[in-house]
Amino acid sequence: MVVGVDHQQRSDGESRSRWRNHNYSVSFRDKLLYYRQEAIQFATCFLVLAYLAVTSNYFVFKFRLYVRHGRQAVASPWILLVLAFECLYFISFLISAVDNLLPRSRRSKLPPLDVEYGAGDPNEQQCPPPPPMVHVLLTCCSEPTEIQTETICAALALDYPHDRFKVLVLDDGAQDELKAICENLQIEEGGGGGGGGDIDAGSGAHDADNIDQTITPPPRRLQYLRRTKLPGVPHHFKCGNLNYGLEHSSESEYVVIVDADMILHPSFLRRMLPYLVNSPNVSFAQIPQCYYNLQVGDLLNSSSIMVYDRMFPHRDSANIATCVGTGAVFRCSHLRSIGGFQPESVSEDTNTSFLLLSKGFESVYVHERLQIGLAPWTLEAFLKQRIRWARGAIQQVATWNILLGRSSKLNWVQRLLVFWHTFSIITPILNTLMVPLLIVMLGLNLNFSVGSLDENLVLVSYMSLTPITWRILWVVLWVDIAKSRTGRSSDRLIDNIQARNREESYFWWISPYMFVMLLKMINWNSSFVFKPTGNVDKQQMETNSRKGGAGADGNMQDCCRSAGRFTQVKVHLVCVAAVIGIVTLRVVLAVKHGDCVEWFRVIGLSLFLLTTSFHLLLPIFFLANSSSHLKPADRKSLLCYDARGVPTFDPESTTGRPQWAWSALVYEALSFAVFAYWVGVLCLSIVMKSHDGSLGWCNMQNSF
Repeated sequence: MVVGVDHQQRSDGESRSRWRNHNYSVSFRDKLLYYRQEAIQFATCFLVLAYLAVTSNYFVFKFRLYVRHGRQAVASPWILLVLAFECLYFISFLISAVDNLLPRSRRSKLPPLDVEYGAGDPNEQQCPPPPPMVHVLLTCCSEPTEIQTETICAALALDYPHDRFKVLVLDDGAQDELKAICENLQIEEGGGGGGGGDIDAGSGAHDADNIDQTITPPPRRLQYLRRTKLPGVPHHFKCGNLNYGLEHSSESEYVVIVDADMILHPSFLRRMLPYLVNSPNVSFAQIPQCYYNLQVGDLLNSSSIMVYDRMFPHRDSANIATCVGTGAVFRCSHLRSIGGFQPESVSEDTNTSFLLLSKGFESVYVHERLQIGLAPWTLEAFLKQRIRWARGAIQQVATWNILLGRSSKLNWVQRLLVFWHTFSIITPILNTLMVPLLIVMLGLNLNFSVGSLDENLVLVSYMSLTPITWRILWVVLWVDIAKSRTGRSSDRLIDNIQARNREESYFWWISPYMFVMLLKMINWNSSFVFKPTGNVDKQQMETNSRKGGAGADGNMQDCCRSAGRFTQVKVHLVCVAAVIGIVTLRVVLAVKHGDCVEWFRVIGLSLFLLTTSFHLLLPIFFLANSSSHLKPADRKSLLCYDARGVPTFDPESTTGRPQWAWSALVYEALSFAVFAYWVGVLCLSIVMKSHDGSLGWCNMQNSF
């Protein structure tokens, strides 16, 4: 299946042309990788269609069964509720299947931009034109100044002509200390103090212990800006800050947006600009986020490998890859044509991206790790970050009349993915409601079946094909991801196992938080306080420091704080405890009664609930093991610095992968056990049907 053909063909044509112009050749290894990728894509499409086929067959049979035995079904309304949940899950998969059917983008990697100019060939008597003017918009909002300073210095160290780019520090936290840092950067270079809210500066060091004073960019490459916030006037959070920077970028052809904790590689501009300068219809180019402080095992799935290594490279083929808020280069003329960054939601990045694409412009996803930054240190900060993203996705409903209206230039695939960007909130709702329902059904031993024995054996055989096909598809999707990453095959395989299970666990354990967020949003006029993720970590660490004490009192306070942290996972604790207690009770009773039908019923539902409980344990494990986690105090030891004291990294060796944790094998074994169980159920249902529901050790006729 090929989607977005025109865009892809243009990209492939341009790429092939550039390869010919630069004398690139395709090696046998490249051809082998290409055909391997094609085989994976074919297998993915086949499995997606197979899953849709077996699930549709299951639903058709189940609907007919419930219609034939309508009174029996109505007498057990809980099974009708389960059927409704199943239908909504299927609809959500049907929409999200577009992501899995999209081919991986074949956009070729372009050579870095040639930034040499001013010295032409004396025989031709012409000089190369200067590279485009770029402004780097560095958004700050009360993050630790040490982090801000390193980000500023890394931006100033970009490998780009000094007179062709400027770093704009957009201080939305009104930090006098940050303002003083920018003033000192100018004074130390002999530029004189600035005073006021608009300061042009050279570069230097605010803290001689952290940053070497040999950084000497030319004057006027650093500008400090602080906007005035009038009471009662909407400020639009980060979006308003970016638009304030855009107002001060009238001389710039492109703007780069960077978060205060993200460090750009020196080659960032030279590697990114080629995707825009020769393609006037491209509005922005985006790179993946990569973190240097991932905890061992990445229990919270901060790395989001599925998004950056699978979803975005495939969406790029359909021209629907969006901005993620940092590490993006925008064309200023396109931004100004839509009125700047869009403030309709707190996710101004995707909101602006979708609007640009709806105007007929294009985007580029550059799958290179050219920025590294900080993932949330604490569970509290992580949850606030993800809930803010989800809230922003829901708020984008207000823009559907533009994005999905008649005037929109989005094709049907793009429209469907815009819709799914918001509608995906349905899955956390279903998870949060369905699991308690199944716990109650198991605990009260409620009836699960409708119809005769033969009908239920057929239904079970059809149903078992659904999780079997899904599990195979899920593994193949991650094989695709493993092939796209760098490193040894054995390392990719190990990382693949861990990331795959973390992604699946995240699907379950994040659901209660999203459900609560949605309940709070029912009041659409409720106020929202934007708080950057880094500030949540900063405030929590400061609070812990103030509350710490010595002796018995201090130990008691530490214990109370440790216990208090678990209030963040109280729903998970209650759910896990309920599952363990009810499963234990039902298994004991099933063994006591000796009814094989009850055995299968209890084992199947118990295995599902126990698997879900294992997924819910991850945030609990994260809190319980917090004493061994990386802390903000360890941050500098995780970075490398060049001779000038500027943080740097190697994009080729930076993988964005967390360290391996052996607990991932437990989840892999659990996944295999679930798969083996359903294969066994499929085989057993076929055998039982051929023997009229009776084997030597089990006679199901007595239960129907």
